[in-house]
Amino acid sequence: MSTESGGSTVLKGCIVLAFLAALLVIVGAAGLWLLGERSDDGAGHGGTPVALPGGARTDGAAPDAAQGGSATGGDGPASPVVAGAAVARIRARGSLRVAMDTGEPELAGTPPMFFVDAQGGRDGFDYALARLVARELGVGEVELVHGKYSALEDALRSAQGDVDLLISGYTPTDAPGIAWSQPYLEYGLCLVVPAASPVKTTADLFGKKVGIFDDDSAAEEVQRLVKGYTELVRMEDGYWQALLDGRFDGFLYDYPYAAAELQQLQAVQPALRGAFRIAQYNLTDSTYAVGVRAGEGDLLAAVDAAIAQWRASDDYAAAIRRYLKGGEAAALTSASARKVVVKAGDSLSAIAQRELGSSDRWKELWALNRARFPNPHLIEVGDEVELPAS
Repeated sequence: MSTESGGSTVLKGCIVLAFLAALLVIVGAAGLWLLGERSDDGAGHGGTPVALPGGARTDGAAPDAAQGGSATGGDGPASPVVAGAAVARIRARGSLRVAMDTGEPELAGTPPMFFVDAQGGRDGFDYALARLVARELGVGEVELVHGKYSALEDALRSAQGDVDLLISGYTPTDAPGIAWSQPYLEYGLCLVVPAASPVKTTADLFGKKVGIFDDDSAAEEVQRLVKGYTELVRMEDGYWQALLDGRFDGFLYDYPYAAAELQQLQAVQPALRGAFRIAQYNLTDSTYAVGVRAGEGDLLAAVDAAIAQWRASDDYAAAIRRYLKGGEAAALTSASARKVVVKAGDSLSAIAQRELGSSDRWKELWALNRARFPNPHLIEVGDEVELPAS
C-alpha cells in the first residue's frame, strides 16, 4: 500500500511539472507576440517624410589653411549599439527619421546646418551629424521630416514612429517629454548691425530696440546681455530686411545661421554686399544638442556615442571649417593692443607656442579674442589675434 502511494505521488508531481512547463511556453510566446506588435506599431505609423539618397555624402577637404579629413568621418563599421525598442524600430524600418527645419519652402535650406548643394544632394552640419547617427545605428538611409523650427519639439513628442530624432540647431531646454544628447556644437549669439551703425557692443543697445530669432532661449539670454533695451522683437522670417529698415537697432542670432544666411542673402542680392556687420561674437556659451523622446534611452546612448566619436576625430574640426566659416573677424577694440597677424597654417595652438612659449596657452588667446572670432577653428590668414599684455 505504501508503494502504490509513493508511485501515485511521483505521477502527480510529473503531471504538475508538465503543466507548469507548458504554461511557461504559452506565456513566453504571448510576450514575444506582444513585443512584435509594439515594434510593428512603432514603425508602421507614417507621415510623408522626405527620403534622402542613400549614397549622398557630405565629406570633402576643409577649405582652410589647416588640413582636415572628411566632414563626416569614414565609412567604417559602426560601434556596437545595445538595441532596445527604439533602436530595434529604426533597424527594422531601415532608416532614421529626423525632424528638421529644412527651410521655407521645404528643402529651401537653413544653411549652414542644412542645404541642398549644386548637384541636388543634401548637405550641412546638422545633416552630416544625422548621417553619422544613422551609421552608428547600422542603417543606411536618413529621412527628413520637415517642419517649422517652432513646431519641431511638438512633432517629436507627438510622433508615433514618424520621427526618431530632432536635429535642427536646438539649445536644450526643460521641454517635457524630450531628452537631450550631449552637445554636438558650442556656439554663441552674435550681434549683427547695419554696416554704418555706431553700435559696437551690446552696451550700445541701451535705450534701443533689439531683434532676435523667435526662440525662448535667445529671449532669456537677451534679458541677461542687453541692459535697458526698449523693445524685444521676435521674428522667424524677414529679420534682415527689418534690420535694414530700422525695425530694431541690432539683431542677436546664433552665429552659424547668421553668417551663412548673410552670405546667401548677399549672393542673391548683390546690392546688399557690405550692408551688414557682425559687431560681436560669442556673447553666450550655448550648445546645440539632439532631441530624443523621453524614455528611449537606447537611442539616446547611440546618439551620444556618435557625437563623442565625431568630436574626438580630426573630422570634427574639418566639418567646422567647411560648414561654419564665413564670419569676418570683428575689429580690435583697442588700437594699442599687442597683436599678431595669422599666417598660413597657423592655429591658436601654434600662435600660443610661438608667441607665448606653450601651445597649451591657446585657451588664453581664445578667451581674449572670443568676441572677435566665431570659433577657435575659424581664424583666417591675415586676421589679427590679440595677445596678452604681458
